[in-house]
Parts: sequence; C-alpha cells; structure tokens
Amino acid sequence: MTGRKIYLQPRGTLLQAICDLVELQRGKYTFSDSPNGIIHFLVRMYHNKWEFKFIVKDIGQNRSGVELAVDGRAKDTEGVISREFALLDSMLAIGAEIDLEDAEEGGNG
Repeated sequence: MTGRKIYLQPRGTLLQAICDLVELQRGKYTFSDSPNGIIHFLVRMYHNKWEFKFIVKDIGQNRSGVELAVDGRAKDTEGVISREFALLDSMLAIGAEIDLEDAEEGGNG
C-alpha cells in the first residue's frame, strides 16, 4: 500500500526529517539514494517488521511531495502509513514556540 502527502517544506528538510525517523525508530537502512530523494529502511517493533520506502520529490515553490510505500505483514497497513506520516509531521513542527516558566515565577515554589 502507498500513501502520498504534500508538504510546504523544501526537499532537503523532508529528507533530513526522514533520516531522523530512521534513528527515532532504530531502523536499519535497506537502500538510500538521497540525491534522488529515495530512502528505504526496515523497522522491527514487537512481533512486526515493516520496510518503509520513502520517495521525496521537489514540486516547486518550496514544496515537496512525499510518497510512502510499506512492505510488511501488517494487519492495518493504512494505519501504519498514517502513523508514519504523523511521526514525520511531528518532526516538521517548525515555528512552534515553547513557553517556559520558572517554578519560582509560577508561584509553585
């Protein structure tokens, strides 16, 4: 099964985020051709094993198209694709500021 999504991010940013996903999930690269926007990696989790095959294409105007194919024996392949895109989305949360409050200033201490 394959899923596709368009991001308002340059291709390089998406490729870096996908490499971060590999590390985050302790994945093993099975194929990588970053100059052409292709990254494949294997993830083992519990009794499941999936190979994620990402293709990132520059579609102009600082936008990128991301295609994700999943190989593996998943009962819910659609859910696996949705989860992987959700992880990618979370890696790209730019401009989200964190409000920090010191315990002394907040009146808790």
